Amino acid sequence: MKTTIKLFTLLAAVLCLAACDKNREEMRHERDIVYTVDETTTTVHLRNDAEFDALLDRFCDYAESGSSVTFHNANITSKSVDSKDVTRFSTTNRQEMKRWMRAQEDAGKTVNVTYDSGTGTYHGMAYATAPQPQSDWVDMGLPSGVLWAKCNLGANSPEEYGNYYAWGETNPKEVYNWNTYHYCTADDEGNLLTLIKYNTSSDYGTPDNLTILRGMDDAAIAILGNGAHTPTKEEWQELINYSTVEWTTFNGVNGRKFTSIINGNTLFFPAAGFRYGSELYGVDGCGNGFYWSSSLDTDNPSNAKSFTFDNMNMNNSGNSYRRYGFTVRAVRLE
Repeated sequence: MKTTIKLFTLLAAVLCLAACDKNREEMRHERDIVYTVDETTTTVHLRNDAEFDALLDRFCDYAESGSSVTFHNANITSKSVDSKDVTRFSTTNRQEMKRWMRAQEDAGKTVNVTYDSGTGTYHGMAYATAPQPQSDWVDMGLPSGVLWAKCNLGANSPEEYGNYYAWGETNPKEVYNWNTYHYCTADDEGNLLTLIKYNTSSDYGTPDNLTILRGMDDAAIAILGNGAHTPTKEEWQELINYSTVEWTTFNGVNGRKFTSIINGNTLFFPAAGFRYGSELYGVDGCGNGFYWSSSLDTDNPSNAKSFTFDNMNMNNSGNSYRRYGFTVRAVRLE
């Protein structure tokens, strides 16, 4: 009898250890590395050697073609590889890079990647992303299956304004104008001269005919990962079409409340105003809401599509200068 009890206890302990190991392994896979460069986004499970090696193969290709590749974390601790390091990068340096990037992931740090092709410098990023808790996303029962974030980017509750982003930029900043905008050239007076990305008109230089934000330029992707993105004009319209919308005050903040006509779930969008220069506008009185879509104004590419509102009206057909700092509300597929 005692032997049976001991065996049972031992078996239970083994099963418990196995379950703990499985949980630890799942936790290790909880964060992925997402690498975005040019128009391609790749998600890599950092603990999956095959996927990680494929990612490093891509960097190796850049180096072999003469590009200089630099990895640096949020604290600007850097690791570099260039064409003369291809052999070491494929062996010793590759293992060093793998250990280093995993250490950054374990510490929850962002790893940025810059490579210089000889004709220009391109910026990508590999960053650790934790899946957003389900409570952070609201299912409005939309036909597309799109879920909407409960809060603006940079906010911790629905009534908080969050951060402000120029269209196509992934970080907030102190001053919002053409001189500080990443995808243009401007004169000393702050007048727009050319657009260097997302351009459909020869009036602003050579067109590239890009009309939807690419992954590396989408603040929602950069910050949330996990399939999130800035909504298109069409996704904004779907939300409007399947909601009743009212002007209201939530926790002392004015804004628009969307209530799904399908399942009754709700979203609150604060009237957070917008930033131009170093000032915040549109928050006096009742306030106004200014939210980016990921869609370019193809008729005038110095503008992008935006969803705006006040206490009287809503407008999903507006066009706003890309230099302005607007709020962003993320979406993702269910």
